[in-house]
Amino acid sequence: MNTVKITSWNVAHLERLTRAHPTAKERRRRDAVVREIRELAPHILCLLEGPAGEAGIDLVANDLLDGEWVAVKAADGNYATRGDQWIWFLVRRELADRASLLPVTTWDAFAGASWPCHLWGEFSRETHRHYRHPQVLVLDWHGLRVEFIGLHLKSKFINQGERLWRDERERFIREALTARIKMATEAANVRAYIDAKFRQVGNPALFVLGDFNDGPGKEYFEEQYLFFDLIANIQGNVFATSRFLNHGLFDVPDELCWTVRFRDFVQPDRRPEILLDHILFSQGLVNGSLPWQVEPHAGKVEHEAHELVNAGLPKDSQTSDHRPVSLLVTTGPNP
Repeated sequence: MNTVKITSWNVAHLERLTRAHPTAKERRRRDAVVREIRELAPHILCLLEGPAGEAGIDLVANDLLDGEWVAVKAADGNYATRGDQWIWFLVRRELADRASLLPVTTWDAFAGASWPCHLWGEFSRETHRHYRHPQVLVLDWHGLRVEFIGLHLKSKFINQGERLWRDERERFIREALTARIKMATEAANVRAYIDAKFRQVGNPALFVLGDFNDGPGKEYFEEQYLFFDLIANIQGNVFATSRFLNHGLFDVPDELCWTVRFRDFVQPDRRPEILLDHILFSQGLVNGSLPWQVEPHAGKVEHEAHELVNAGLPKDSQTSDHRPVSLLVTTGPNP
């Protein structure tokens, strides 16, 4: 194996497709999801909005995918995740013996299980923590430790948001800013873990992938109220170049660099195509200093595979409103 394909995909309420008695629409959609995963054929798949609990992901891996991919599970059964939209890693069967999941207690020891959160201009503070704890796949590649940090940051969804934006704009902005500040602290916690890895290993092999939930309304809030970019909290300081994370889609043409299509009621004139799903990686994976290397044009949004599978399907039977993102990594000859 001289290349490894890494894919991140938000499958949109996959839990609903693992029910004992799916409807005809759910069966059609479930079959399409299976076709799309097989068409993508990743070696490592980060599934977002996956089923809650191990029984659900076992059904996906063992029954729907016929055991071609194996779910990587926590040895202690602790995922520290609330809700019914979980983060899971599936790996090709031939990689299963090399793969494990980092205990969430290890992450918490390095980066913190919770942290104080101050809203803009407020001296009072509240405690915040991940709603969906990051899940870290650890792959032992012939002695090289490769870590994949799977993220699905908490959504900024505000109930009746469009009505509030129209009729009670100040209330909407205050609620949205609160949600975005909390989400920014989640990103800062992720960066704290990354920085801990750089203190342990001078040149770690790290990937960060998933749905960062940094839109819609992104530019409005970041330019007028927050004055920072959410992803910058994860990527790090560009002046600390050895620790700065590269983006897997940096050389993808603008017209192809998007994963969801949302009408943005905050900025209705902006382009509806938004990039919510990302793959980042550490410098050692691009500068020739590690056995794994990411070559130019190795990343893409899987528009073609997604549209081929969904062509002709009614909207309620299509796989997901998110398009997968993939990165092809050159591993060199096996030792």
